[in-house]
Amino acid sequence: MRYRRESRSSAFAVLALFVLLFAGCSGPGKGGPGGVHGPGGPGGPGRGFLSTVYDTKPFNPEVDRLPPMYTGHNSELLYNSIEMRKQQALRETGETEEQHKVRMAREISLPLMDSLDFDSVYAVRITPAEVRRDGKDGLVHVSCNVSPAFEAGREDPAKKAFVVRHLPQLDNRYSITRQDGTRVTIEEIKFSEYAVVAVNAGGLPIQRTPGVHPPVDGKGSRQADRERGGEMIEAAMRLTAEEARGIEGGIMALLVGRLAAPYTSHEEISRKPTAERPGTYLGRYHYLYMDIIAIWFYDVTNGKVLNRMRLS
Repeated sequence: MRYRRESRSSAFAVLALFVLLFAGCSGPGKGGPGGVHGPGGPGGPGRGFLSTVYDTKPFNPEVDRLPPMYTGHNSELLYNSIEMRKQQALRETGETEEQHKVRMAREISLPLMDSLDFDSVYAVRITPAEVRRDGKDGLVHVSCNVSPAFEAGREDPAKKAFVVRHLPQLDNRYSITRQDGTRVTIEEIKFSEYAVVAVNAGGLPIQRTPGVHPPVDGKGSRQADRERGGEMIEAAMRLTAEEARGIEGGIMALLVGRLAAPYTSHEEISRKPTAERPGTYLGRYHYLYMDIIAIWFYDVTNGKVLNRMRLS
């Protein structure tokens, strides 16, 4: 399906950065108001609260245990910091080429957030789509959704993205009866989404999932996902029955890696209403690009690392 791509407003990125500077450490976490989570949240689906105090130092991939309630780095603030840096990288009026090179060398060396820079190792937390214990093999299986990213108005199957946060702004569905007696369903959908795109997607152990794609943050996926199934990665870990009962609802995942070119991209996807499909559709996608070196699965309540999925 071809969608219409809107132009990006740099003012929006600047405004969003200032909002995140004030809300990044105290606002609601992923999953909606008050930090309520869908699958994978502490206490079970849709229950429990997670910390929103983000890490401000480079991630150490050699640690054996994470702090309790570890949240990783704030990908939204990082995205907006890079967008602002890109704007600053543009050559100014009257600036010579040599002056521009000197200024760029200085800009690149500056931190993006606190002590974090372009060379730092980052850890971005995502919520697993499903955590289940298999009675046959005794293993706990944890799966995370992977979806194609948009580029130039179309889904690019080669670009694999992990949704970090889905922010619904409008989600209405209702039916009306036309003058000719036929009924039609009207959908009004608007949302923003932050996601990490893996530049080394070829190294991901992706599996196909038939049928309905698992929900993201308690919300249903796109109709296209429901029709064609989806993709996921899955890790399995052996725990005792007592351990499994205690942490099944508190397992989270971390995308561990470094920033990679083009660092960020932004797509606004809209669908024009038709007689067959009236209504509104607008999706704003904010992509952060990373070279992922590993995906960690951990008990968010105490920081115990349960599995390290290393990528080739």
